[in-house]
Amino acid sequence: MSTYYSVYAEANVDGKWYSLCPYFKNSKGEKKTGCIYWAQSRFYDVYCDLEDYARGWGIPEDMSEGIREIFHENLEDVAQEWGEHPVTWGEWYNSSLFYVNFSQAIASKINKDKPYKYEGYVLKKELAAIEVYELEEFSEWLTQSEYNSLTDKQKRRYIFHQWNDSWGDYRIYRTVTDCIRALKYLFADICENDIGGSLYQGITDDQIRVYIYRD
Repeated sequence: MSTYYSVYAEANVDGKWYSLCPYFKNSKGEKKTGCIYWAQSRFYDVYCDLEDYARGWGIPEDMSEGIREIFHENLEDVAQEWGEHPVTWGEWYNSSLFYVNFSQAIASKINKDKPYKYEGYVLKKELAAIEVYELEEFSEWLTQSEYNSLTDKQKRRYIFHQWNDSWGDYRIYRTVTDCIRALKYLFADICENDIGGSLYQGITDDQIRVYIYRD
């Protein structure tokens, strides 16, 4: 059975938490909150790393309404019947859901001036295959000095490229960071007049709490 990891985010404005996650209606007209990122096995290393930054496990009492409605309403209800020891939803979340400070645990791992971790010269045919999802990674790539040592004929096989490893942690942290920052700016712009308070100053990375849920 596959393990799924979902990421949610909320911002604290004047002591109250507000969801930053997308909010929509499904085909039945039901209101739903979506995660900002989800993944399977490639997220495992990131999950283990973020556990070290956990500020708490389970559902905190001050969780934003938008995110709280994603999870089971009554935490005392039984989630799993495992032998003589049934597991409640509260117990399940205490072992599968934790939250971190966005600034310290995630944004700090990203160089804002470096959107890509790698750069070099790659084979043109492999880049073309990767762009149409026929290949996941390059078999080789050359540094500037290695490329300069080639003959003119050999150089024609290569092209300069910047990228992130599709299985690498940096790509995941970069994707999550970019998404959260885009959402926080949108949230502040739309809700400035409705929420008021200090929101006109924007939302800092340190005001954001990120949940990671393993299911």
